[in-house]
Amino acid sequence: MLDAILSGASGLSLFGGGTTNASSRLYRALVDTELATDVSGSSVPTHDPYMYAISATVRQGHTPAEVEAALDAELQKVVEQPPSQEEVDKAIRQSKAQFAYGSESVTNQGFWYGFSEMFADHTWFEHYLDRLAQVTVDEVHRAAKAYLVKSRRTVGYYVPKQG
Repeated sequence: MLDAILSGASGLSLFGGGTTNASSRLYRALVDTELATDVSGSSVPTHDPYMYAISATVRQGHTPAEVEAALDAELQKVVEQPPSQEEVDKAIRQSKAQFAYGSESVTNQGFWYGFSEMFADHTWFEHYLDRLAQVTVDEVHRAAKAYLVKSRRTVGYYVPKQG
């Protein structure tokens, strides 16, 4: 849910896709302000801890440092103040829709049953929507405080060489 609030809901599709993230916090902070041309977040469920990754493309005329500063400010907001109930409810609705789209094909269902067995068991996939509906504002805020700690981040820039 934290990822959905920050960067938009993502689905369980093998081939990506999904809805726009234009109403997400990071989109509004980076793209709507014209610091970046896009922003995305990703977290893959695994048995072992996995990184939460955020990626943004810097808009011409701005610097990676400007985008990073705006990103840091937005992440700090969610650490200091919990998201609203409306944000969590919206993230749950969007995630449910993405789940439906991403698991409608037999191929994707088979993939997710198999993938679920690698880090949990097949019931992870079967009970995903039930667990999703139980997420609370406090849980999202607790996750933000635990995982969005600035000192635990690794930041890298991909900057093209000048020709």
